[in-house]
Amino acid sequence: MGVHGVVAAGARAARVDPLLADRVVEALLLVGLPVAHGGHGPGVHLFATGGAAGDGVDPDRWPLTLRWLCSARLEDAAAAAGAGSPWLRTRQVVAASVETALAELLPALGLAAVRETPDGPTRVGPADPADPADPARQTVTAAAVPAPHLPAETLAAVRRSAALAGLPLARHPRAAGVALTTCPPAPDAPLTTDAVDAVDVVDVVDAVDVAWRPSPRLPGAPAVSAAVREAMHHAVGSALTACGLRTSWHRPPDSPPHLHAVTPVTPAPAAATR
Repeated sequence: MGVHGVVAAGARAARVDPLLADRVVEALLLVGLPVAHGGHGPGVHLFATGGAAGDGVDPDRWPLTLRWLCSARLEDAAAAAGAGSPWLRTRQVVAASVETALAELLPALGLAAVRETPDGPTRVGPADPADPADPARQTVTAAAVPAPHLPAETLAAVRRSAALAGLPLARHPRAAGVALTTCPPAPDAPLTTDAVDAVDVVDVVDAVDVAWRPSPRLPGAPAVSAAVREAMHHAVGSALTACGLRTSWHRPPDSPPHLHAVTPVTPAPAAATR
């Protein structure tokens, strides 16, 4: 059976460069993303470009192809759905969000990466000589902070949406994944809604701040940490919104934007996102 329209037999016929694959897997673990070993998700599925693409992509320049596999529930529902189904649209948006983030953040970790089309896969090429993902470099240390008190209903909704998308939840301060905390708005900074996901201004009492927490071993160089944080922050927002979570961006003038989430109006996946 194919993955994202790719014939599995063709993918197995081409040999994956083990050294490049190891570099990609190490980078993914530093970011905090799971790897879909053997094509079983959720996680990032790696396969050789030469035996699977058939679309004119140079396998010598881009020998590896990456695809995001969502939860088995979402993948199965999308596969069984017809064109125009919200399940199919949800899976497409979640996968596109994460794959776009991969193309944006992997270069900061010493890997060449590109995504040629909005609905195409992420291609990966040989690593650059400089290796910012070297574990011997400075790493980010997660602070031991007490767990915040979060509204139970909203917390459960975020967990459901993250599980559907296949994104791990950061369950303690040193864990990688979707991190949740309280985030009261600035006194003079109103909440602004996402441009496409039209939601009402959220009740901040029931809102949680949603962000991405990478592995504590992620190199602490500003270019690396900023690339991972920004790419994954937007990917998480798009993915969770596509899975039915109500979100809005809080953009205070003196700090980076915060993604707020509240309990969705309905549990069904949203048909549109950013």
